[in-house]
Amino acid sequence: MSRAAAGQRPGGSAADAGSPRAPRLGGLATATRDELLAELDWYDVSVTCELSGAPLCQLQVRGARFSSVPLVSSDLQGARLIDAAFDGCDLSGARFDEAALTRCEFRDCRLSGVQFNASRANDVRFVGCRLDGASFRMVHGERVWFEDCILTEAEFCAAELTRVRFERCDLTAADFSQARIPDADLRGSIVEGLRGVGGLQRPIIDAAQVVPFAYSLMAVHGVVIRGDEE
Repeated sequence: MSRAAAGQRPGGSAADAGSPRAPRLGGLATATRDELLAELDWYDVSVTCELSGAPLCQLQVRGARFSSVPLVSSDLQGARLIDAAFDGCDLSGARFDEAALTRCEFRDCRLSGVQFNASRANDVRFVGCRLDGASFRMVHGERVWFEDCILTEAEFCAAELTRVRFERCDLTAADFSQARIPDADLRGSIVEGLRGVGGLQRPIIDAAQVVPFAYSLMAVHGVVIRGDEE
């Protein structure tokens, strides 16, 4: 779909230089399902139609807002998403393997079991999302933030990410084995039962997280706690 002949799109806020840059969205044209699937090059579009199970492999997006769109089990492998916002969408079981995401935002979305394996993520933000069982294996990128998200049993194995924040998230039993994620901010999140915590280098935690985080570290090093009588 051709880009709207509009003026320059507004840039993101520079209020916090360390935070992910927001999607740059200008005037958006509404498109039907048939129009969208006829050509997988989407520019400055508003998407509101049913797309569950749609074959979106190698999709190219530059400027799009997805509003309450069902995308359950959709195939977005190898997709390239730039300046995309997902609001209240259901992406459960969707595949984003080997995709590239730049300035993307997911708000109040269901992403249970979503796959981002071997994808690239730069300036990506998840807010109020359900990501239980999500896989971020071998993801590379920077400025990836999770706020008020459920990430129980999510996998970040072998991921290489910088400037990562998990704010008020549930990370119960999340797996960071063989990851390289330095200086991740975990303050305010639930960190019970973390696996592979050695993949978090110099994590930032608060006082309430010291004990559960210590238990995860002891599990990594095989620490055995025994009483004096044993």
